[in-house]
Amino acid sequence: MHSPRSDEPIYWLLFGAGGMTLAIVFPAILLVLLAAGFASPTVDSGLLSFAQVKGLLGNWFMALCLMGTVFLTIWHACHRIYHTLHDLTVHVTKLHFFFFYGLAAALSFALVALQFLIYCRLF
Repeated sequence: MHSPRSDEPIYWLLFGAGGMTLAIVFPAILLVLLAAGFASPTVDSGLLSFAQVKGLLGNWFMALCLMGTVFLTIWHACHRIYHTLHDLTVHVTKLHFFFFYGLAAALSFALVALQFLIYCRLF
């Protein structure tokens, strides 16, 4: 008799990928933003101006990289909070499961919608 298959490895995969993203990609992004901030005389006219950042997000490759980074970070954070509840001796139920992973899915869909609006120049 076989045990039923679990979907838990998918969540752990997203958790691990999000952790690697936070450990490797985010420091690099922060260094680039820090360097761009020091190179800009003001926020309105420099490398971090709204028009410059909006133009950067209009590039499909940069948008895909940023979207993947934020997507994995969202799933990592929601998975960590869900399992931290267990460590804090909170009895987790299916309601907690659906709330946290539903939140991660909803934020991911909102991210895709916002990126689509930016890419189509509607925002």
